[in-house]
Amino acid sequence: MKVSINGPQRVSGTVEPPTSKAYTHRALLTSLLAKGTSTIDKPLTCDDTNRTLEAIQSLGAKTSRKNNSLIIDPASSIKSATQTLECGESGTTLRLLTSISAALPVETTLLATSTLAKRPMLPLLRALESLGARVHCESDDNTLSIGVRGPLRGGKVTIPGDVSSQFVSGLLLAAPLASDDVNIELTSRLESKPYVDMTLEIMRQHGIKADKLENRFMVPAPQQYFPTDHLVPTDFSSTAFILVAGITSGDALEILNVRESPIEPDSTVLELFSDVGAQLDRSKDRIRLQGTQIEGFSFDARNHPDLVPALEVLGCHASGKSEIRGVSRLVHKESDRLRSVPEQLARMGAKISCDQDKVTIQGNNKLSGSILHSYHDHRVAMACSIASLGAEGPTTIEDAAVVSKSYPDFYGDLGRMGVKLNVE
Repeated sequence: MKVSINGPQRVSGTVEPPTSKAYTHRALLTSLLAKGTSTIDKPLTCDDTNRTLEAIQSLGAKTSRKNNSLIIDPASSIKSATQTLECGESGTTLRLLTSISAALPVETTLLATSTLAKRPMLPLLRALESLGARVHCESDDNTLSIGVRGPLRGGKVTIPGDVSSQFVSGLLLAAPLASDDVNIELTSRLESKPYVDMTLEIMRQHGIKADKLENRFMVPAPQQYFPTDHLVPTDFSSTAFILVAGITSGDALEILNVRESPIEPDSTVLELFSDVGAQLDRSKDRIRLQGTQIEGFSFDARNHPDLVPALEVLGCHASGKSEIRGVSRLVHKESDRLRSVPEQLARMGAKISCDQDKVTIQGNNKLSGSILHSYHDHRVAMACSIASLGAEGPTTIEDAAVVSKSYPDFYGDLGRMGVKLNVE
């Protein structure tokens, strides 16, 4: 799918933001493990969360929908999947479900495709083996097949904290299913820490106890997951693109039914926008904003890597220089985002450069429309689309359908904001 946007264009009107992809994944998986029925209010439906939903169904969970809620009735005991669990391109599905499956006394096979097949998994697989799981994997240029079987015996395990926080979250989710206590020790700084905090809070809601210490986690085992009712918060990693559109190209934009939560990792973007002078009016469940000339900014992205593409677009419109630090792990995303987003923005005339751990943007540059490619990365496609609103002339984003990975109604929302676009 190609999307063409002839800029510059202004945005206005009202939209409702997507709910959290990260929370939805975790709520689905913990509800699978619970003894009793759980509900998830307003789960996000997208390609990635659909992979997790299909996986828990294959493992025996019965699911139904009522109004805006998803009801999860887990099996009395998780069965062996009759088919391979297709994780597609969802890293969260693969990493969290591999850990949980490694705690089950049945054989489970998980399959990853495309760029996910090349993203890091080995530290997690080694950690699971050290806890007693049996693991084997096969891979080629475009697929990765992982077979795992428990049970987990527990004990001490080490894992790096600076490759993917999903390794840590996966081990935490599986730890209560072990036969003995689990001590998870980090061998490097934990990055994307708020996502691990979200995992711990969702586990707590299911009655699980876990202790977070300076560089390790202690999880008593065995423990039982109990049912609960989940209220999924707004996903600010996706909503950030809409907010940036409102700041850089907005007349009067209103975002309705916002669900702020202290455990939503990327809601910190609201504080950044206020600090740089954006005209943001926040009330209980809505955000009003309009176009503003903002100041250059400095942002540490080590705990918020998914915000970087939207902030790079924002930096193009800021006055003066902006710096985004702590970006080295972006090479392990759906594309090498350390280069993919800067390359596409540079094609539009942006003055943007990156080194191993920092992106620098010289703002107040006039962008020009261009032919851009998403690199089959949902956040690259959204960044290019938002950048096109402030550019002179037509922009075409190739492989734009990839936004369905996290924000299926992204282009529908742009249309509701008054953006004229052409879809081929």
